[in-house]
Amino acid sequence: IVGLNAIERYKFLIGQLVSRYNAMVDELVVSAEKLARSERETAWRDMARSIAHEIKNPLTPMKLSIQAAKRKQEVDPEHFDEYFNHTADLLIEQIENLARIATEFSDFAKVTAEGPERVDIIGRLRNAVSLYIHNPEGVIVQSEIEVNQPVYILGNEKQLSQVFNNLIRNAIQAIPEDQMGFVNVSLTTTDMNVEVRVKDNGTGVKPEIQSRMFEPNFTTKNSGMGLGLAITKSIVTACKGDITFETEEGVGTTFIVKFPIIK
Repeated sequence: IVGLNAIERYKFLIGQLVSRYNAMVDELVVSAEKLARSERETAWRDMARSIAHEIKNPLTPMKLSIQAAKRKQEVDPEHFDEYFNHTADLLIEQIENLARIATEFSDFAKVTAEGPERVDIIGRLRNAVSLYIHNPEGVIVQSEIEVNQPVYILGNEKQLSQVFNNLIRNAIQAIPEDQMGFVNVSLTTTDMNVEVRVKDNGTGVKPEIQSRMFEPNFTTKNSGMGLGLAITKSIVTACKGDITFETEEGVGTTFIVKFPIIK
C-alpha cells in the first residue's frame, strides 16, 4: 500500500474489505451447513434412542409372559390352556404396538422420498372426514367444505390424506371422554391459497408446551412416539405449505394448514 495515492489506497482497502466480507459469508455458509448436519445427526440419535426405548418396553413383559407360561405348563398343565389364551392376547397387543412403532418411524423417514404431483385437496379432505364421521369416541365430526370444484395443490395423495387423518384423529383425542365432543373441519380458498382448519372443543394446549408441538418424540399422550404432528409438519412443508395452531386452555385448539393453489 506504500507508494499508492489516496484514491488507490482507498480502492485497495475497499477491495480487501469486499474480499474479507466474501470470505466471511463463505465461512458462515459452511458453519450453517455443519450446524444443520449436526442438528440432524443429533435428532436422529435422539430418535434412535427413543425407538430403542419404545421397543424395549414391550419386549420385557413379553419375555416374562412367555417364561410364566412355560412354568404354568410344568406346574399346572390342567389350567394351562386358559392361561395361554390370556397370555396370547397380551402378546398380540404388544406385537401390534411394535408394529405401530415401526410404521410411525417408517412414515417419518420417507416423508420426502416420494415426488410431488397434482392433487385435488377437496377429495382428500372429504375422504378423511368421512372416515371419522362414525368414530368410537362418539365425537361429532362436522365439515364445512362449500367448494364444489376441485382445488389442486402440489403434493402426494397418500401423504396428504395422512395429514388430514392425523389432524382429525388428534382433535378427537384432545377431547376428554366425559365431555360432548365436537370437531369442525372447514376449507376456504383465495386466488392464491387454500386453507384447511381443524377445530376441536378439547382441553387446549398448555402455554409451556406450545413451542414443542411439532417436535419429533414429543407427545402429550400416554402412548405413541410423538411423531404424528412432526410427520404432518414435514408433509405440509414438502408441499410448500404452512401449518400453525391457535389454542386456549379449556376451550380447544384449531390447526390451520395453508397450501398454495396450482392451476
